[in-house]
Amino acid sequence: MTIDGIPQVLDEICKLPDAWLGAGTIFQNVWNTMHGYELNTHIKDIDILYWDDKDLSWESENNYITSLTEAFPNINIPFDVKNIARIHLWYEERFGIPKTEYFSVQESISTWPVIGACMAMRIKDGKLEFIAPHGFQDMFSLLVRPNKVLVNKSIYEDKATKWKEQWPMLSVENW
Repeated sequence: MTIDGIPQVLDEICKLPDAWLGAGTIFQNVWNTMHGYELNTHIKDIDILYWDDKDLSWESENNYITSLTEAFPNINIPFDVKNIARIHLWYEERFGIPKTEYFSVQESISTWPVIGACMAMRIKDGKLEFIAPHGFQDMFSLLVRPNKVLVNKSIYEDKATKWKEQWPMLSVENW
């Protein structure tokens, strides 16, 4: 995916209920630029978050994954689509941490493991909107700080260690 592909992805996700493009596609591409890397270097997936509390099925999420993958056959980064309204159904099994229900996409984003990664964007009514509950300073400062709201030390440290290897100019705060 090139930077030219982001507007098309943003347009396409408007078909999903309350959908946002989140995290790595945004801040990791800023880091890539600051490191002199090609866009999308080290980006493992394209995070798409949406809110649908009327359909909490895995099948619905999977249908969105399939439709986005088919809509963008030239993008070789997998789509990771999550209905935030159903996270509580599987979170503890996957991460070993109990999770009560979220009440919005915005609430979910505010709990992500790294302060500077808590962000998402979308196009609504022709305007670019952002969710960034902790702002953009950490992203532009190449700073990785833990967000202790939900995750544990191990999850944060694994992520921070991997990122420091990939983007060596990062400053990583200890847990």
